[in-house]
Amino acid sequence: MWSYISESFATYFQNWIKMNPLFILCIVWFSIQFIKIVIDSIRKRGFAFENIFSAWWFPSFHTWIASSVTMMVWMEYGFNSVLFALSCGFALLVAYDAMNLRYESWKQAQCINEISSSIATVLTMQEKQNNMKHKKHNIYQLKERLWHTPIEVLWWIIISILITAPLYYFFIIK
Repeated sequence: MWSYISESFATYFQNWIKMNPLFILCIVWFSIQFIKIVIDSIRKRGFAFENIFSAWWFPSFHTWIASSVTMMVWMEYGFNSVLFALSCGFALLVAYDAMNLRYESWKQAQCINEISSSIATVLTMQEKQNNMKHKKHNIYQLKERLWHTPIEVLWWIIISILITAPLYYFFIIK
């Protein structure tokens, strides 16, 4: 009986993998995150597991998912389909967000961090002038590097396509 259950489960899982594009997105996500950890570990000269979900110079989630979905739609429905045009427009919007809107957020974070540092400096100077006991002012610094350059976005679109196309071909089409 247990062998029947395990075989049924294995067959169901294999069929789900072969028919479900979400599986491909999961593989692409794991691949991108692995590449991200390897590159960051090399840059920091140590294992950097904490950066798996962080946004820094990798357009990890937003760009890869949009380009991966667009690639799968192109392979399934073709270049002239309305669905491809819709997914391509979505991917371009996401890429624009990764490059431009986040750039504006970066400039705002820089200004806020400068203001916070200035306030901490002024408070410290006032404490010294009034002979008050010096307190350490914990100033929260915003993460400034939120945006991505066009080269970074293009690089991850290409990587996403190079991972998605063969997976989609072998698991879905074939």
